[in-house]
Amino acid sequence: MSPEQEEDEAACPVCGKLVSLDVASCPHCGAEFEEDEEVVATEVAEDDGAACPVCANIVSLEAASCSHCGAEFQGDDVEEIIEVEERRAPTKAKAKAKAAPKGAGMSNFFSPTSIIDFRVIGVALIILGIVGSQIAMMIDWYWSWVPPIEDNMALFALLPVVVLIVGLLVFTLVKKALSSGTSIPDGLPRTSLSLFLFGIFALVVMLLWNPINSALESSQIGVAGGFFVVVVIGIVVMIMGSRMAAEKGSAA
Repeated sequence: MSPEQEEDEAACPVCGKLVSLDVASCPHCGAEFEEDEEVVATEVAEDDGAACPVCANIVSLEAASCSHCGAEFQGDDVEEIIEVEERRAPTKAKAKAKAAPKGAGMSNFFSPTSIIDFRVIGVALIILGIVGSQIAMMIDWYWSWVPPIEDNMALFALLPVVVLIVGLLVFTLVKKALSSGTSIPDGLPRTSLSLFLFGIFALVVMLLWNPINSALESSQIGVAGGFFVVVVIGIVVMIMGSRMAAEKGSAA
């Protein structure tokens, strides 16, 4: 480029590219120039520009609005442009929140706050069925090293009590962590509640040990089959709960 051409061109105050002094608007970004202005008006250095508070493109301090995104400015100095940026930041964040895709808060919804959640009940029943059927099928082996339950009922009843206390404690800590904004695995709240509910179910089974023991003496397979049915029921209940939660999450 010859020196004469350089003298007939100036940097666009918006995009910074060289444009002819004879044009009324920038052919690169479309910015319009004031009529009857000399080189001083069109040749803007970096110190005379500022970032648009909305789209971050460089605009002239004398511009009333951004030629890129249309944001309107008040006044013609840097301080007022900065004020526009501070005012528009919350508005932009709010717009992003409104534009969030449907179901974006589903992970919070999937964390239950009640023990009546079908997924919690289903998992607790599955655990109970698996443990009960395994004990029923191997009861003779258990009797070889486990002390008689009839003579140690308080000790055996203490085990499910400990389980439900641990489950409740974990769920309380998880709920507190969620309220403080701490990130935790999505399934942890349900798991802790399921553990708590399993402890309740196991405690009920321990209190009904005499009729269960009589049934074991008659037919181990029959008792094991009964607990297997509990597993199947738990799976069905858990699937129902997952579908209900998905439907509610989609409607949210």
